[in-house]
Formats: sequence, structure tokens, C-alpha cells
Amino acid sequence: MARLIAVVNAGSATLKLALFEARDGDVRERSNQKYEWGSHEEMPDAIERALAGIEEKPQVIGHRLVHGGPRYTAPVRIDAEVEDALEELVALAPLHNGPAVTAIRAARRRFPETPSVAVFDTAFHARRPPESMHYALPAGWDDRYGFRRYGFHGIAHASLARGYAQAAGIGMDEVNAVTLQLGAGCSACAVRNGHSIETSMGYTPLEGLVMATRSGDIDPAIVLALLRDGLGVDEIDTVLNRRSGLLGVAGTGDMRKVLADDARGDKAARLALRLFIYRIVMTVGAYLTVLDGEGAVVFGGGIGENAPEIRAGVAQGLKAWNVALDPGRNLANRPGRISKDGSRPVYVCETREEPIIAREVLDCAL
Repeated sequence: MARLIAVVNAGSATLKLALFEARDGDVRERSNQKYEWGSHEEMPDAIERALAGIEEKPQVIGHRLVHGGPRYTAPVRIDAEVEDALEELVALAPLHNGPAVTAIRAARRRFPETPSVAVFDTAFHARRPPESMHYALPAGWDDRYGFRRYGFHGIAHASLARGYAQAAGIGMDEVNAVTLQLGAGCSACAVRNGHSIETSMGYTPLEGLVMATRSGDIDPAIVLALLRDGLGVDEIDTVLNRRSGLLGVAGTGDMRKVLADDARGDKAARLALRLFIYRIVMTVGAYLTVLDGEGAVVFGGGIGENAPEIRAGVAQGLKAWNVALDPGRNLANRPGRISKDGSRPVYVCETREEPIIAREVLDCAL
């Protein structure tokens, strides 16, 4: 008998709601819808409306959680203790764990008898080598404060690695690639033999690449300077997570508008694009080195899948690594190989987190 799994994937600006039938040890997607909110204040109502659209009661609900902290490195059934622990982790990933916890509570109110399972982005990165996991901070701080490079977007990077394996006709254990999840949040991952060995986000999703509203890497002394200037901790947190990145430089976090403004000659948009692409190029070059010069480059996410200008800019910056795009393939904006024959493989793959979450839920709860 088929059983119904609902997957609730609450991100920083969108919610994806998918329904799957579980049968014979696998899952089959029945529907997938996407909801957006214009501001953080609109998010709770948007989540409530999305869940109200589920007409048939699911047997289990799977929730994507960005941050599992040191405790959660595998899917877990959500009870009151787990929910409280997830609430404590919101401060480490406010743009994602906050909406996820809101969605968990909304789902519990709507389906009070239905069990829920949390599936964590950090789990895909949890077995990286020690030199990738640690900061050069005083001994014992990682245990005392939990300071370590957890990595995020793990479900997305697993999806991109799987998508590349299917497109290239190879097994998951043969995947060597740099995967780029580029959307409102952006991160890179070095994948060797199907497993994460390095990634750009760290203790929180704020580290790494330039993003829609997040700064990415900055000198930590900037935070100290702002504190000395009288800014409060919460204000600095808001600035770095919600008012920086593309928004801070170009006045908008929407890459479509940044590209349009750049085409009109706007200097701020041009600078934002150069920063965005430059950080990606530097990171991919470093990760290809970690992969001993081997591996494909895989684009995914809303920007990675839909912005040929960004892909072309990144490829131009990586020409020393034999990255060269076929202009026709790139402009076609379809999943598949977009690189020239004879050059390093470059692919566009759809980020499909929900099927991976559904399979994790299936293994955990049913």
C-alpha cells in the first residue's frame, strides 16, 4: 500500500512543498509547488497558506533543516525536545532555520497526529577531513562553543552530484566535481567519489561566497570595528545576513534585476556582478586543486540554472583550468552538458532536494 510523504522545504525566501508516494522502498513524486514571500514578515502567513493547500493527510512530514549543529548528523524524528533544540540553532542559521522551525510548528498545528522528520543540510558534509572542519582557534573552543565548519546546502549538493552522475552516465561513487548551488544563498562543494570533502559555508551559512543578502567572507576585524563604533550584536547580525551581498552593493538581492541594471550601465550593479563572479572563480579554482585537478563543474540553483551570463563569466575566469563553454548550449538554458567538446566537463543540473529528503524520511520513519 502506498503511503503519502509531504516534504516541506522552507528556505530564506521560498517554500517548496512536495508530495510523494512511498511504495516498494522508493518514492514517486505526485506534486511540487513553490511559494515565495517578499519579506521576512510575510513568511509565516505564506507557510500557513502553503500547508492549507494539502488536501490529503500525509502519513509523515519531512522538513529540511539547514543547521543540525554538532548533535544532528542524520535524520531524526521531531519531538518536543528536538523542536526545542532546533529553536536554539536558529541563531546559527537565521535565514533558514527560522522559517524551518516556523514550518514545523505550522505543520504540527495542521496535522497534529502526523509524525515529522528533520533532514539536515549539514549531514552531507559531516565526514569531511579534520583540516576542512576546524578553525585555527584556541584548543577546546570547538567543543565548548561548537565552533567548526559544518557546511550547508548539503542536500542541494547531493542532488547536484546525483544529477551530474545521471547525466554523465556514471555511478555516484565515481563523481568528482565542484558543485555550485547558486540562489538566494550560494555555496560551493568539492565532491570526491560522491562525498563532500570541502565546502564554502562554515560555522553558519554566512561564510563563503557573495549571496543575495549575505556578505560571505569578510575580515572578522570588521565586526570588531562595528562593535567599537557602537553597533549592537543584533544590528550587525541583521546587516551581514539581510542587508549585505548583492543587496548591499547593488541595492537589490534579485540577480535578474542586477543583470538588467548592469546591461543599462549601472556601476553598482557591475561591481556586484564582478564580486559575485570573482569569489566563485577563486573558490572553484581552489577546489579543483583539492581534487588534484580532476572533476567537472556543476551549476545549480535559481541563478546557476537560469543565468547564462553568470555561467559564462565564471567559465571565463576559469579558462586556466580548461573550462570553455559552448555558447549555444549555455544560452539554451537547459539541464545537461554546456561545455565545449574536449574541454573540462561543465554541466547544468536541476537542484532537486525534495526527492532526497523524501528518501531520507522513508528510511527514518516508515
